[in-house]
Amino acid sequence: MKKISALLLLLHSLLFFSQINVEEIKKNATENPQKYFYDYLEMFKKDPSKLTQEEMNQLYYGSRFVKLDYNLSVYSNQSKEIWTPASKRSISKSKAQKIVSKAEETYARYPLDKEILRGLFNIYNALDDKTKSELSDRQYHAIENTVKNSGTGNSADSPICVIWAGDVIKRIDDLRGYGTVRDFKQEIKILPDGSMLTMYSMGSKQIFVKLVGGMRLD
Repeated sequence: MKKISALLLLLHSLLFFSQINVEEIKKNATENPQKYFYDYLEMFKKDPSKLTQEEMNQLYYGSRFVKLDYNLSVYSNQSKEIWTPASKRSISKSKAQKIVSKAEETYARYPLDKEILRGLFNIYNALDDKTKSELSDRQYHAIENTVKNSGTGNSADSPICVIWAGDVIKRIDDLRGYGTVRDFKQEIKILPDGSMLTMYSMGSKQIFVKLVGGMRLD
């Protein structure tokens, strides 16, 4: 009976979690970025539901290997003026009108940032633009589901895959309730494909997170 349960659990993982082949994604993105990144990006901007999960994997994780006119300093520098107000569901219509143009300019530079998408969702809601708010929401959840489906996070063979170091650190929150600060442990390993695998543990709980492509130098 235990063997049957283990087999069913394995089949469930295979069906719902897709292993991220970083070497293949990098090869596609660097050798043919038009097909494997920019064409997918245009589809994502219009309707992310048109992309299969495999194509979303290629787009999202492939963005790690395409030179873009964007880094986190862009978001940080605009935080006080745009993204902190936009992060609030209660943002006023007048404030939304003042910042929407600049927010859209930043989105145009990098439409795959979840915080930008969530901010735009709130801005468009405040402006009663249902069409744009719904699109931002679909785009946000397409990325959320891509990360969610990348792995269980329960083992080094099925890590949760992310592209920003901050998203690795955020996974520490998943350990709440499993022990104290003194129980916390962290192990980091650089993988052959250049990615960084981090294992967090507290008590009996372990979480494995893979930073696709490793730490950014730009």
